[in-house]
Amino acid sequence: MTLPEVWLSAPTVHLPEIVRTNDDILHLVHAEFRGTEEEWGPVNRRIRSLLRACGTSRRHWEANPLPLAGHAARASAEALTTAGLSPDAVDLVLYGSLAREYFEPATASEVALLLGANRALALDVTAACAGSLLAIQDFVARAAVDDDLRTGLVCTSTMTPPGFVKYGIQTPEEVALLGAGLTLGNAATAMTLTRERPAAGGGRIKAMLAEGLSEHHNLCRADIHGHFVSDGPAIFALARHIPGLVRRVCARAGWEVGDVDVFVSHQPSNSVLRAIAGALELEADMIPGLHSLYGNCAESSVPIALRHALQTGRVAPGKKVVLTAAASGFVMASIAMEWEG
Repeated sequence: MTLPEVWLSAPTVHLPEIVRTNDDILHLVHAEFRGTEEEWGPVNRRIRSLLRACGTSRRHWEANPLPLAGHAARASAEALTTAGLSPDAVDLVLYGSLAREYFEPATASEVALLLGANRALALDVTAACAGSLLAIQDFVARAAVDDDLRTGLVCTSTMTPPGFVKYGIQTPEEVALLGAGLTLGNAATAMTLTRERPAAGGGRIKAMLAEGLSEHHNLCRADIHGHFVSDGPAIFALARHIPGLVRRVCARAGWEVGDVDVFVSHQPSNSVLRAIAGALELEADMIPGLHSLYGNCAESSVPIALRHALQTGRVAPGKKVVLTAAASGFVMASIAMEWEG
């Protein structure tokens, strides 16, 4: 199937002012530890080992995470202004984040209301870390069958509500299930999608692909109003499936992997990205790792990484770019695009 001509704008990103270091996180865990100082030693060492393996150093944190829509609307308003679009011009608002606050009404509808995009269709895409990329794919797929769909907005609000991360880790064994939450960071992002090339430049989408491995659906879990649990080692092991996805989306675009100038990835950990680069026979810096700067910002990670690649000149006019993310579920999504100024 030939994709319609759709352009993705540069992302706008809002990061909370609070920065939490690893020592800050360990202080929170220690404060809830009920054992002796001698028993704290192995827990402390296991957490530090996890943070070193992930490359976690700092993460931005929002003291007032709710309501989620307000953070997404702030980033979205800036994205529309940068693109020279009025809220009335938006046909589709896609909120590509988890519904960590409530399921009804849709958070996307609240974002549209806050923006004044009152005629837009508004939908949530709750696909965890792959949410922003699957939201982009949703717009492109709808545009393929609806000529009247001209302008879209994809936004995220990766904010951590109280209780989502459990700091009460009591044993080294619990680190394997609860430790991933200690690497999470907060951010809000937005990108516009248009049929015409944005005045400020953007990426023309050439190919896209999404695949799932549903037998692994329970590796990350968060009950409604519950805390986040993740089988980190098992999730990281599934990264072996990402190189095949990347090769297949490149083939759809008519490229070889070696034709791509930069791979922009979700940021579960720097070690995972190095492993993916190695499997693709790429130099490690071809998949920039930003986990040490922002932590794991889930569905906001790819927009943050794309902005960083633009700011550092890695993405520039004429460059071929592949965006990739994987999430609990297990769902994988990738988009190939050519950047034009």
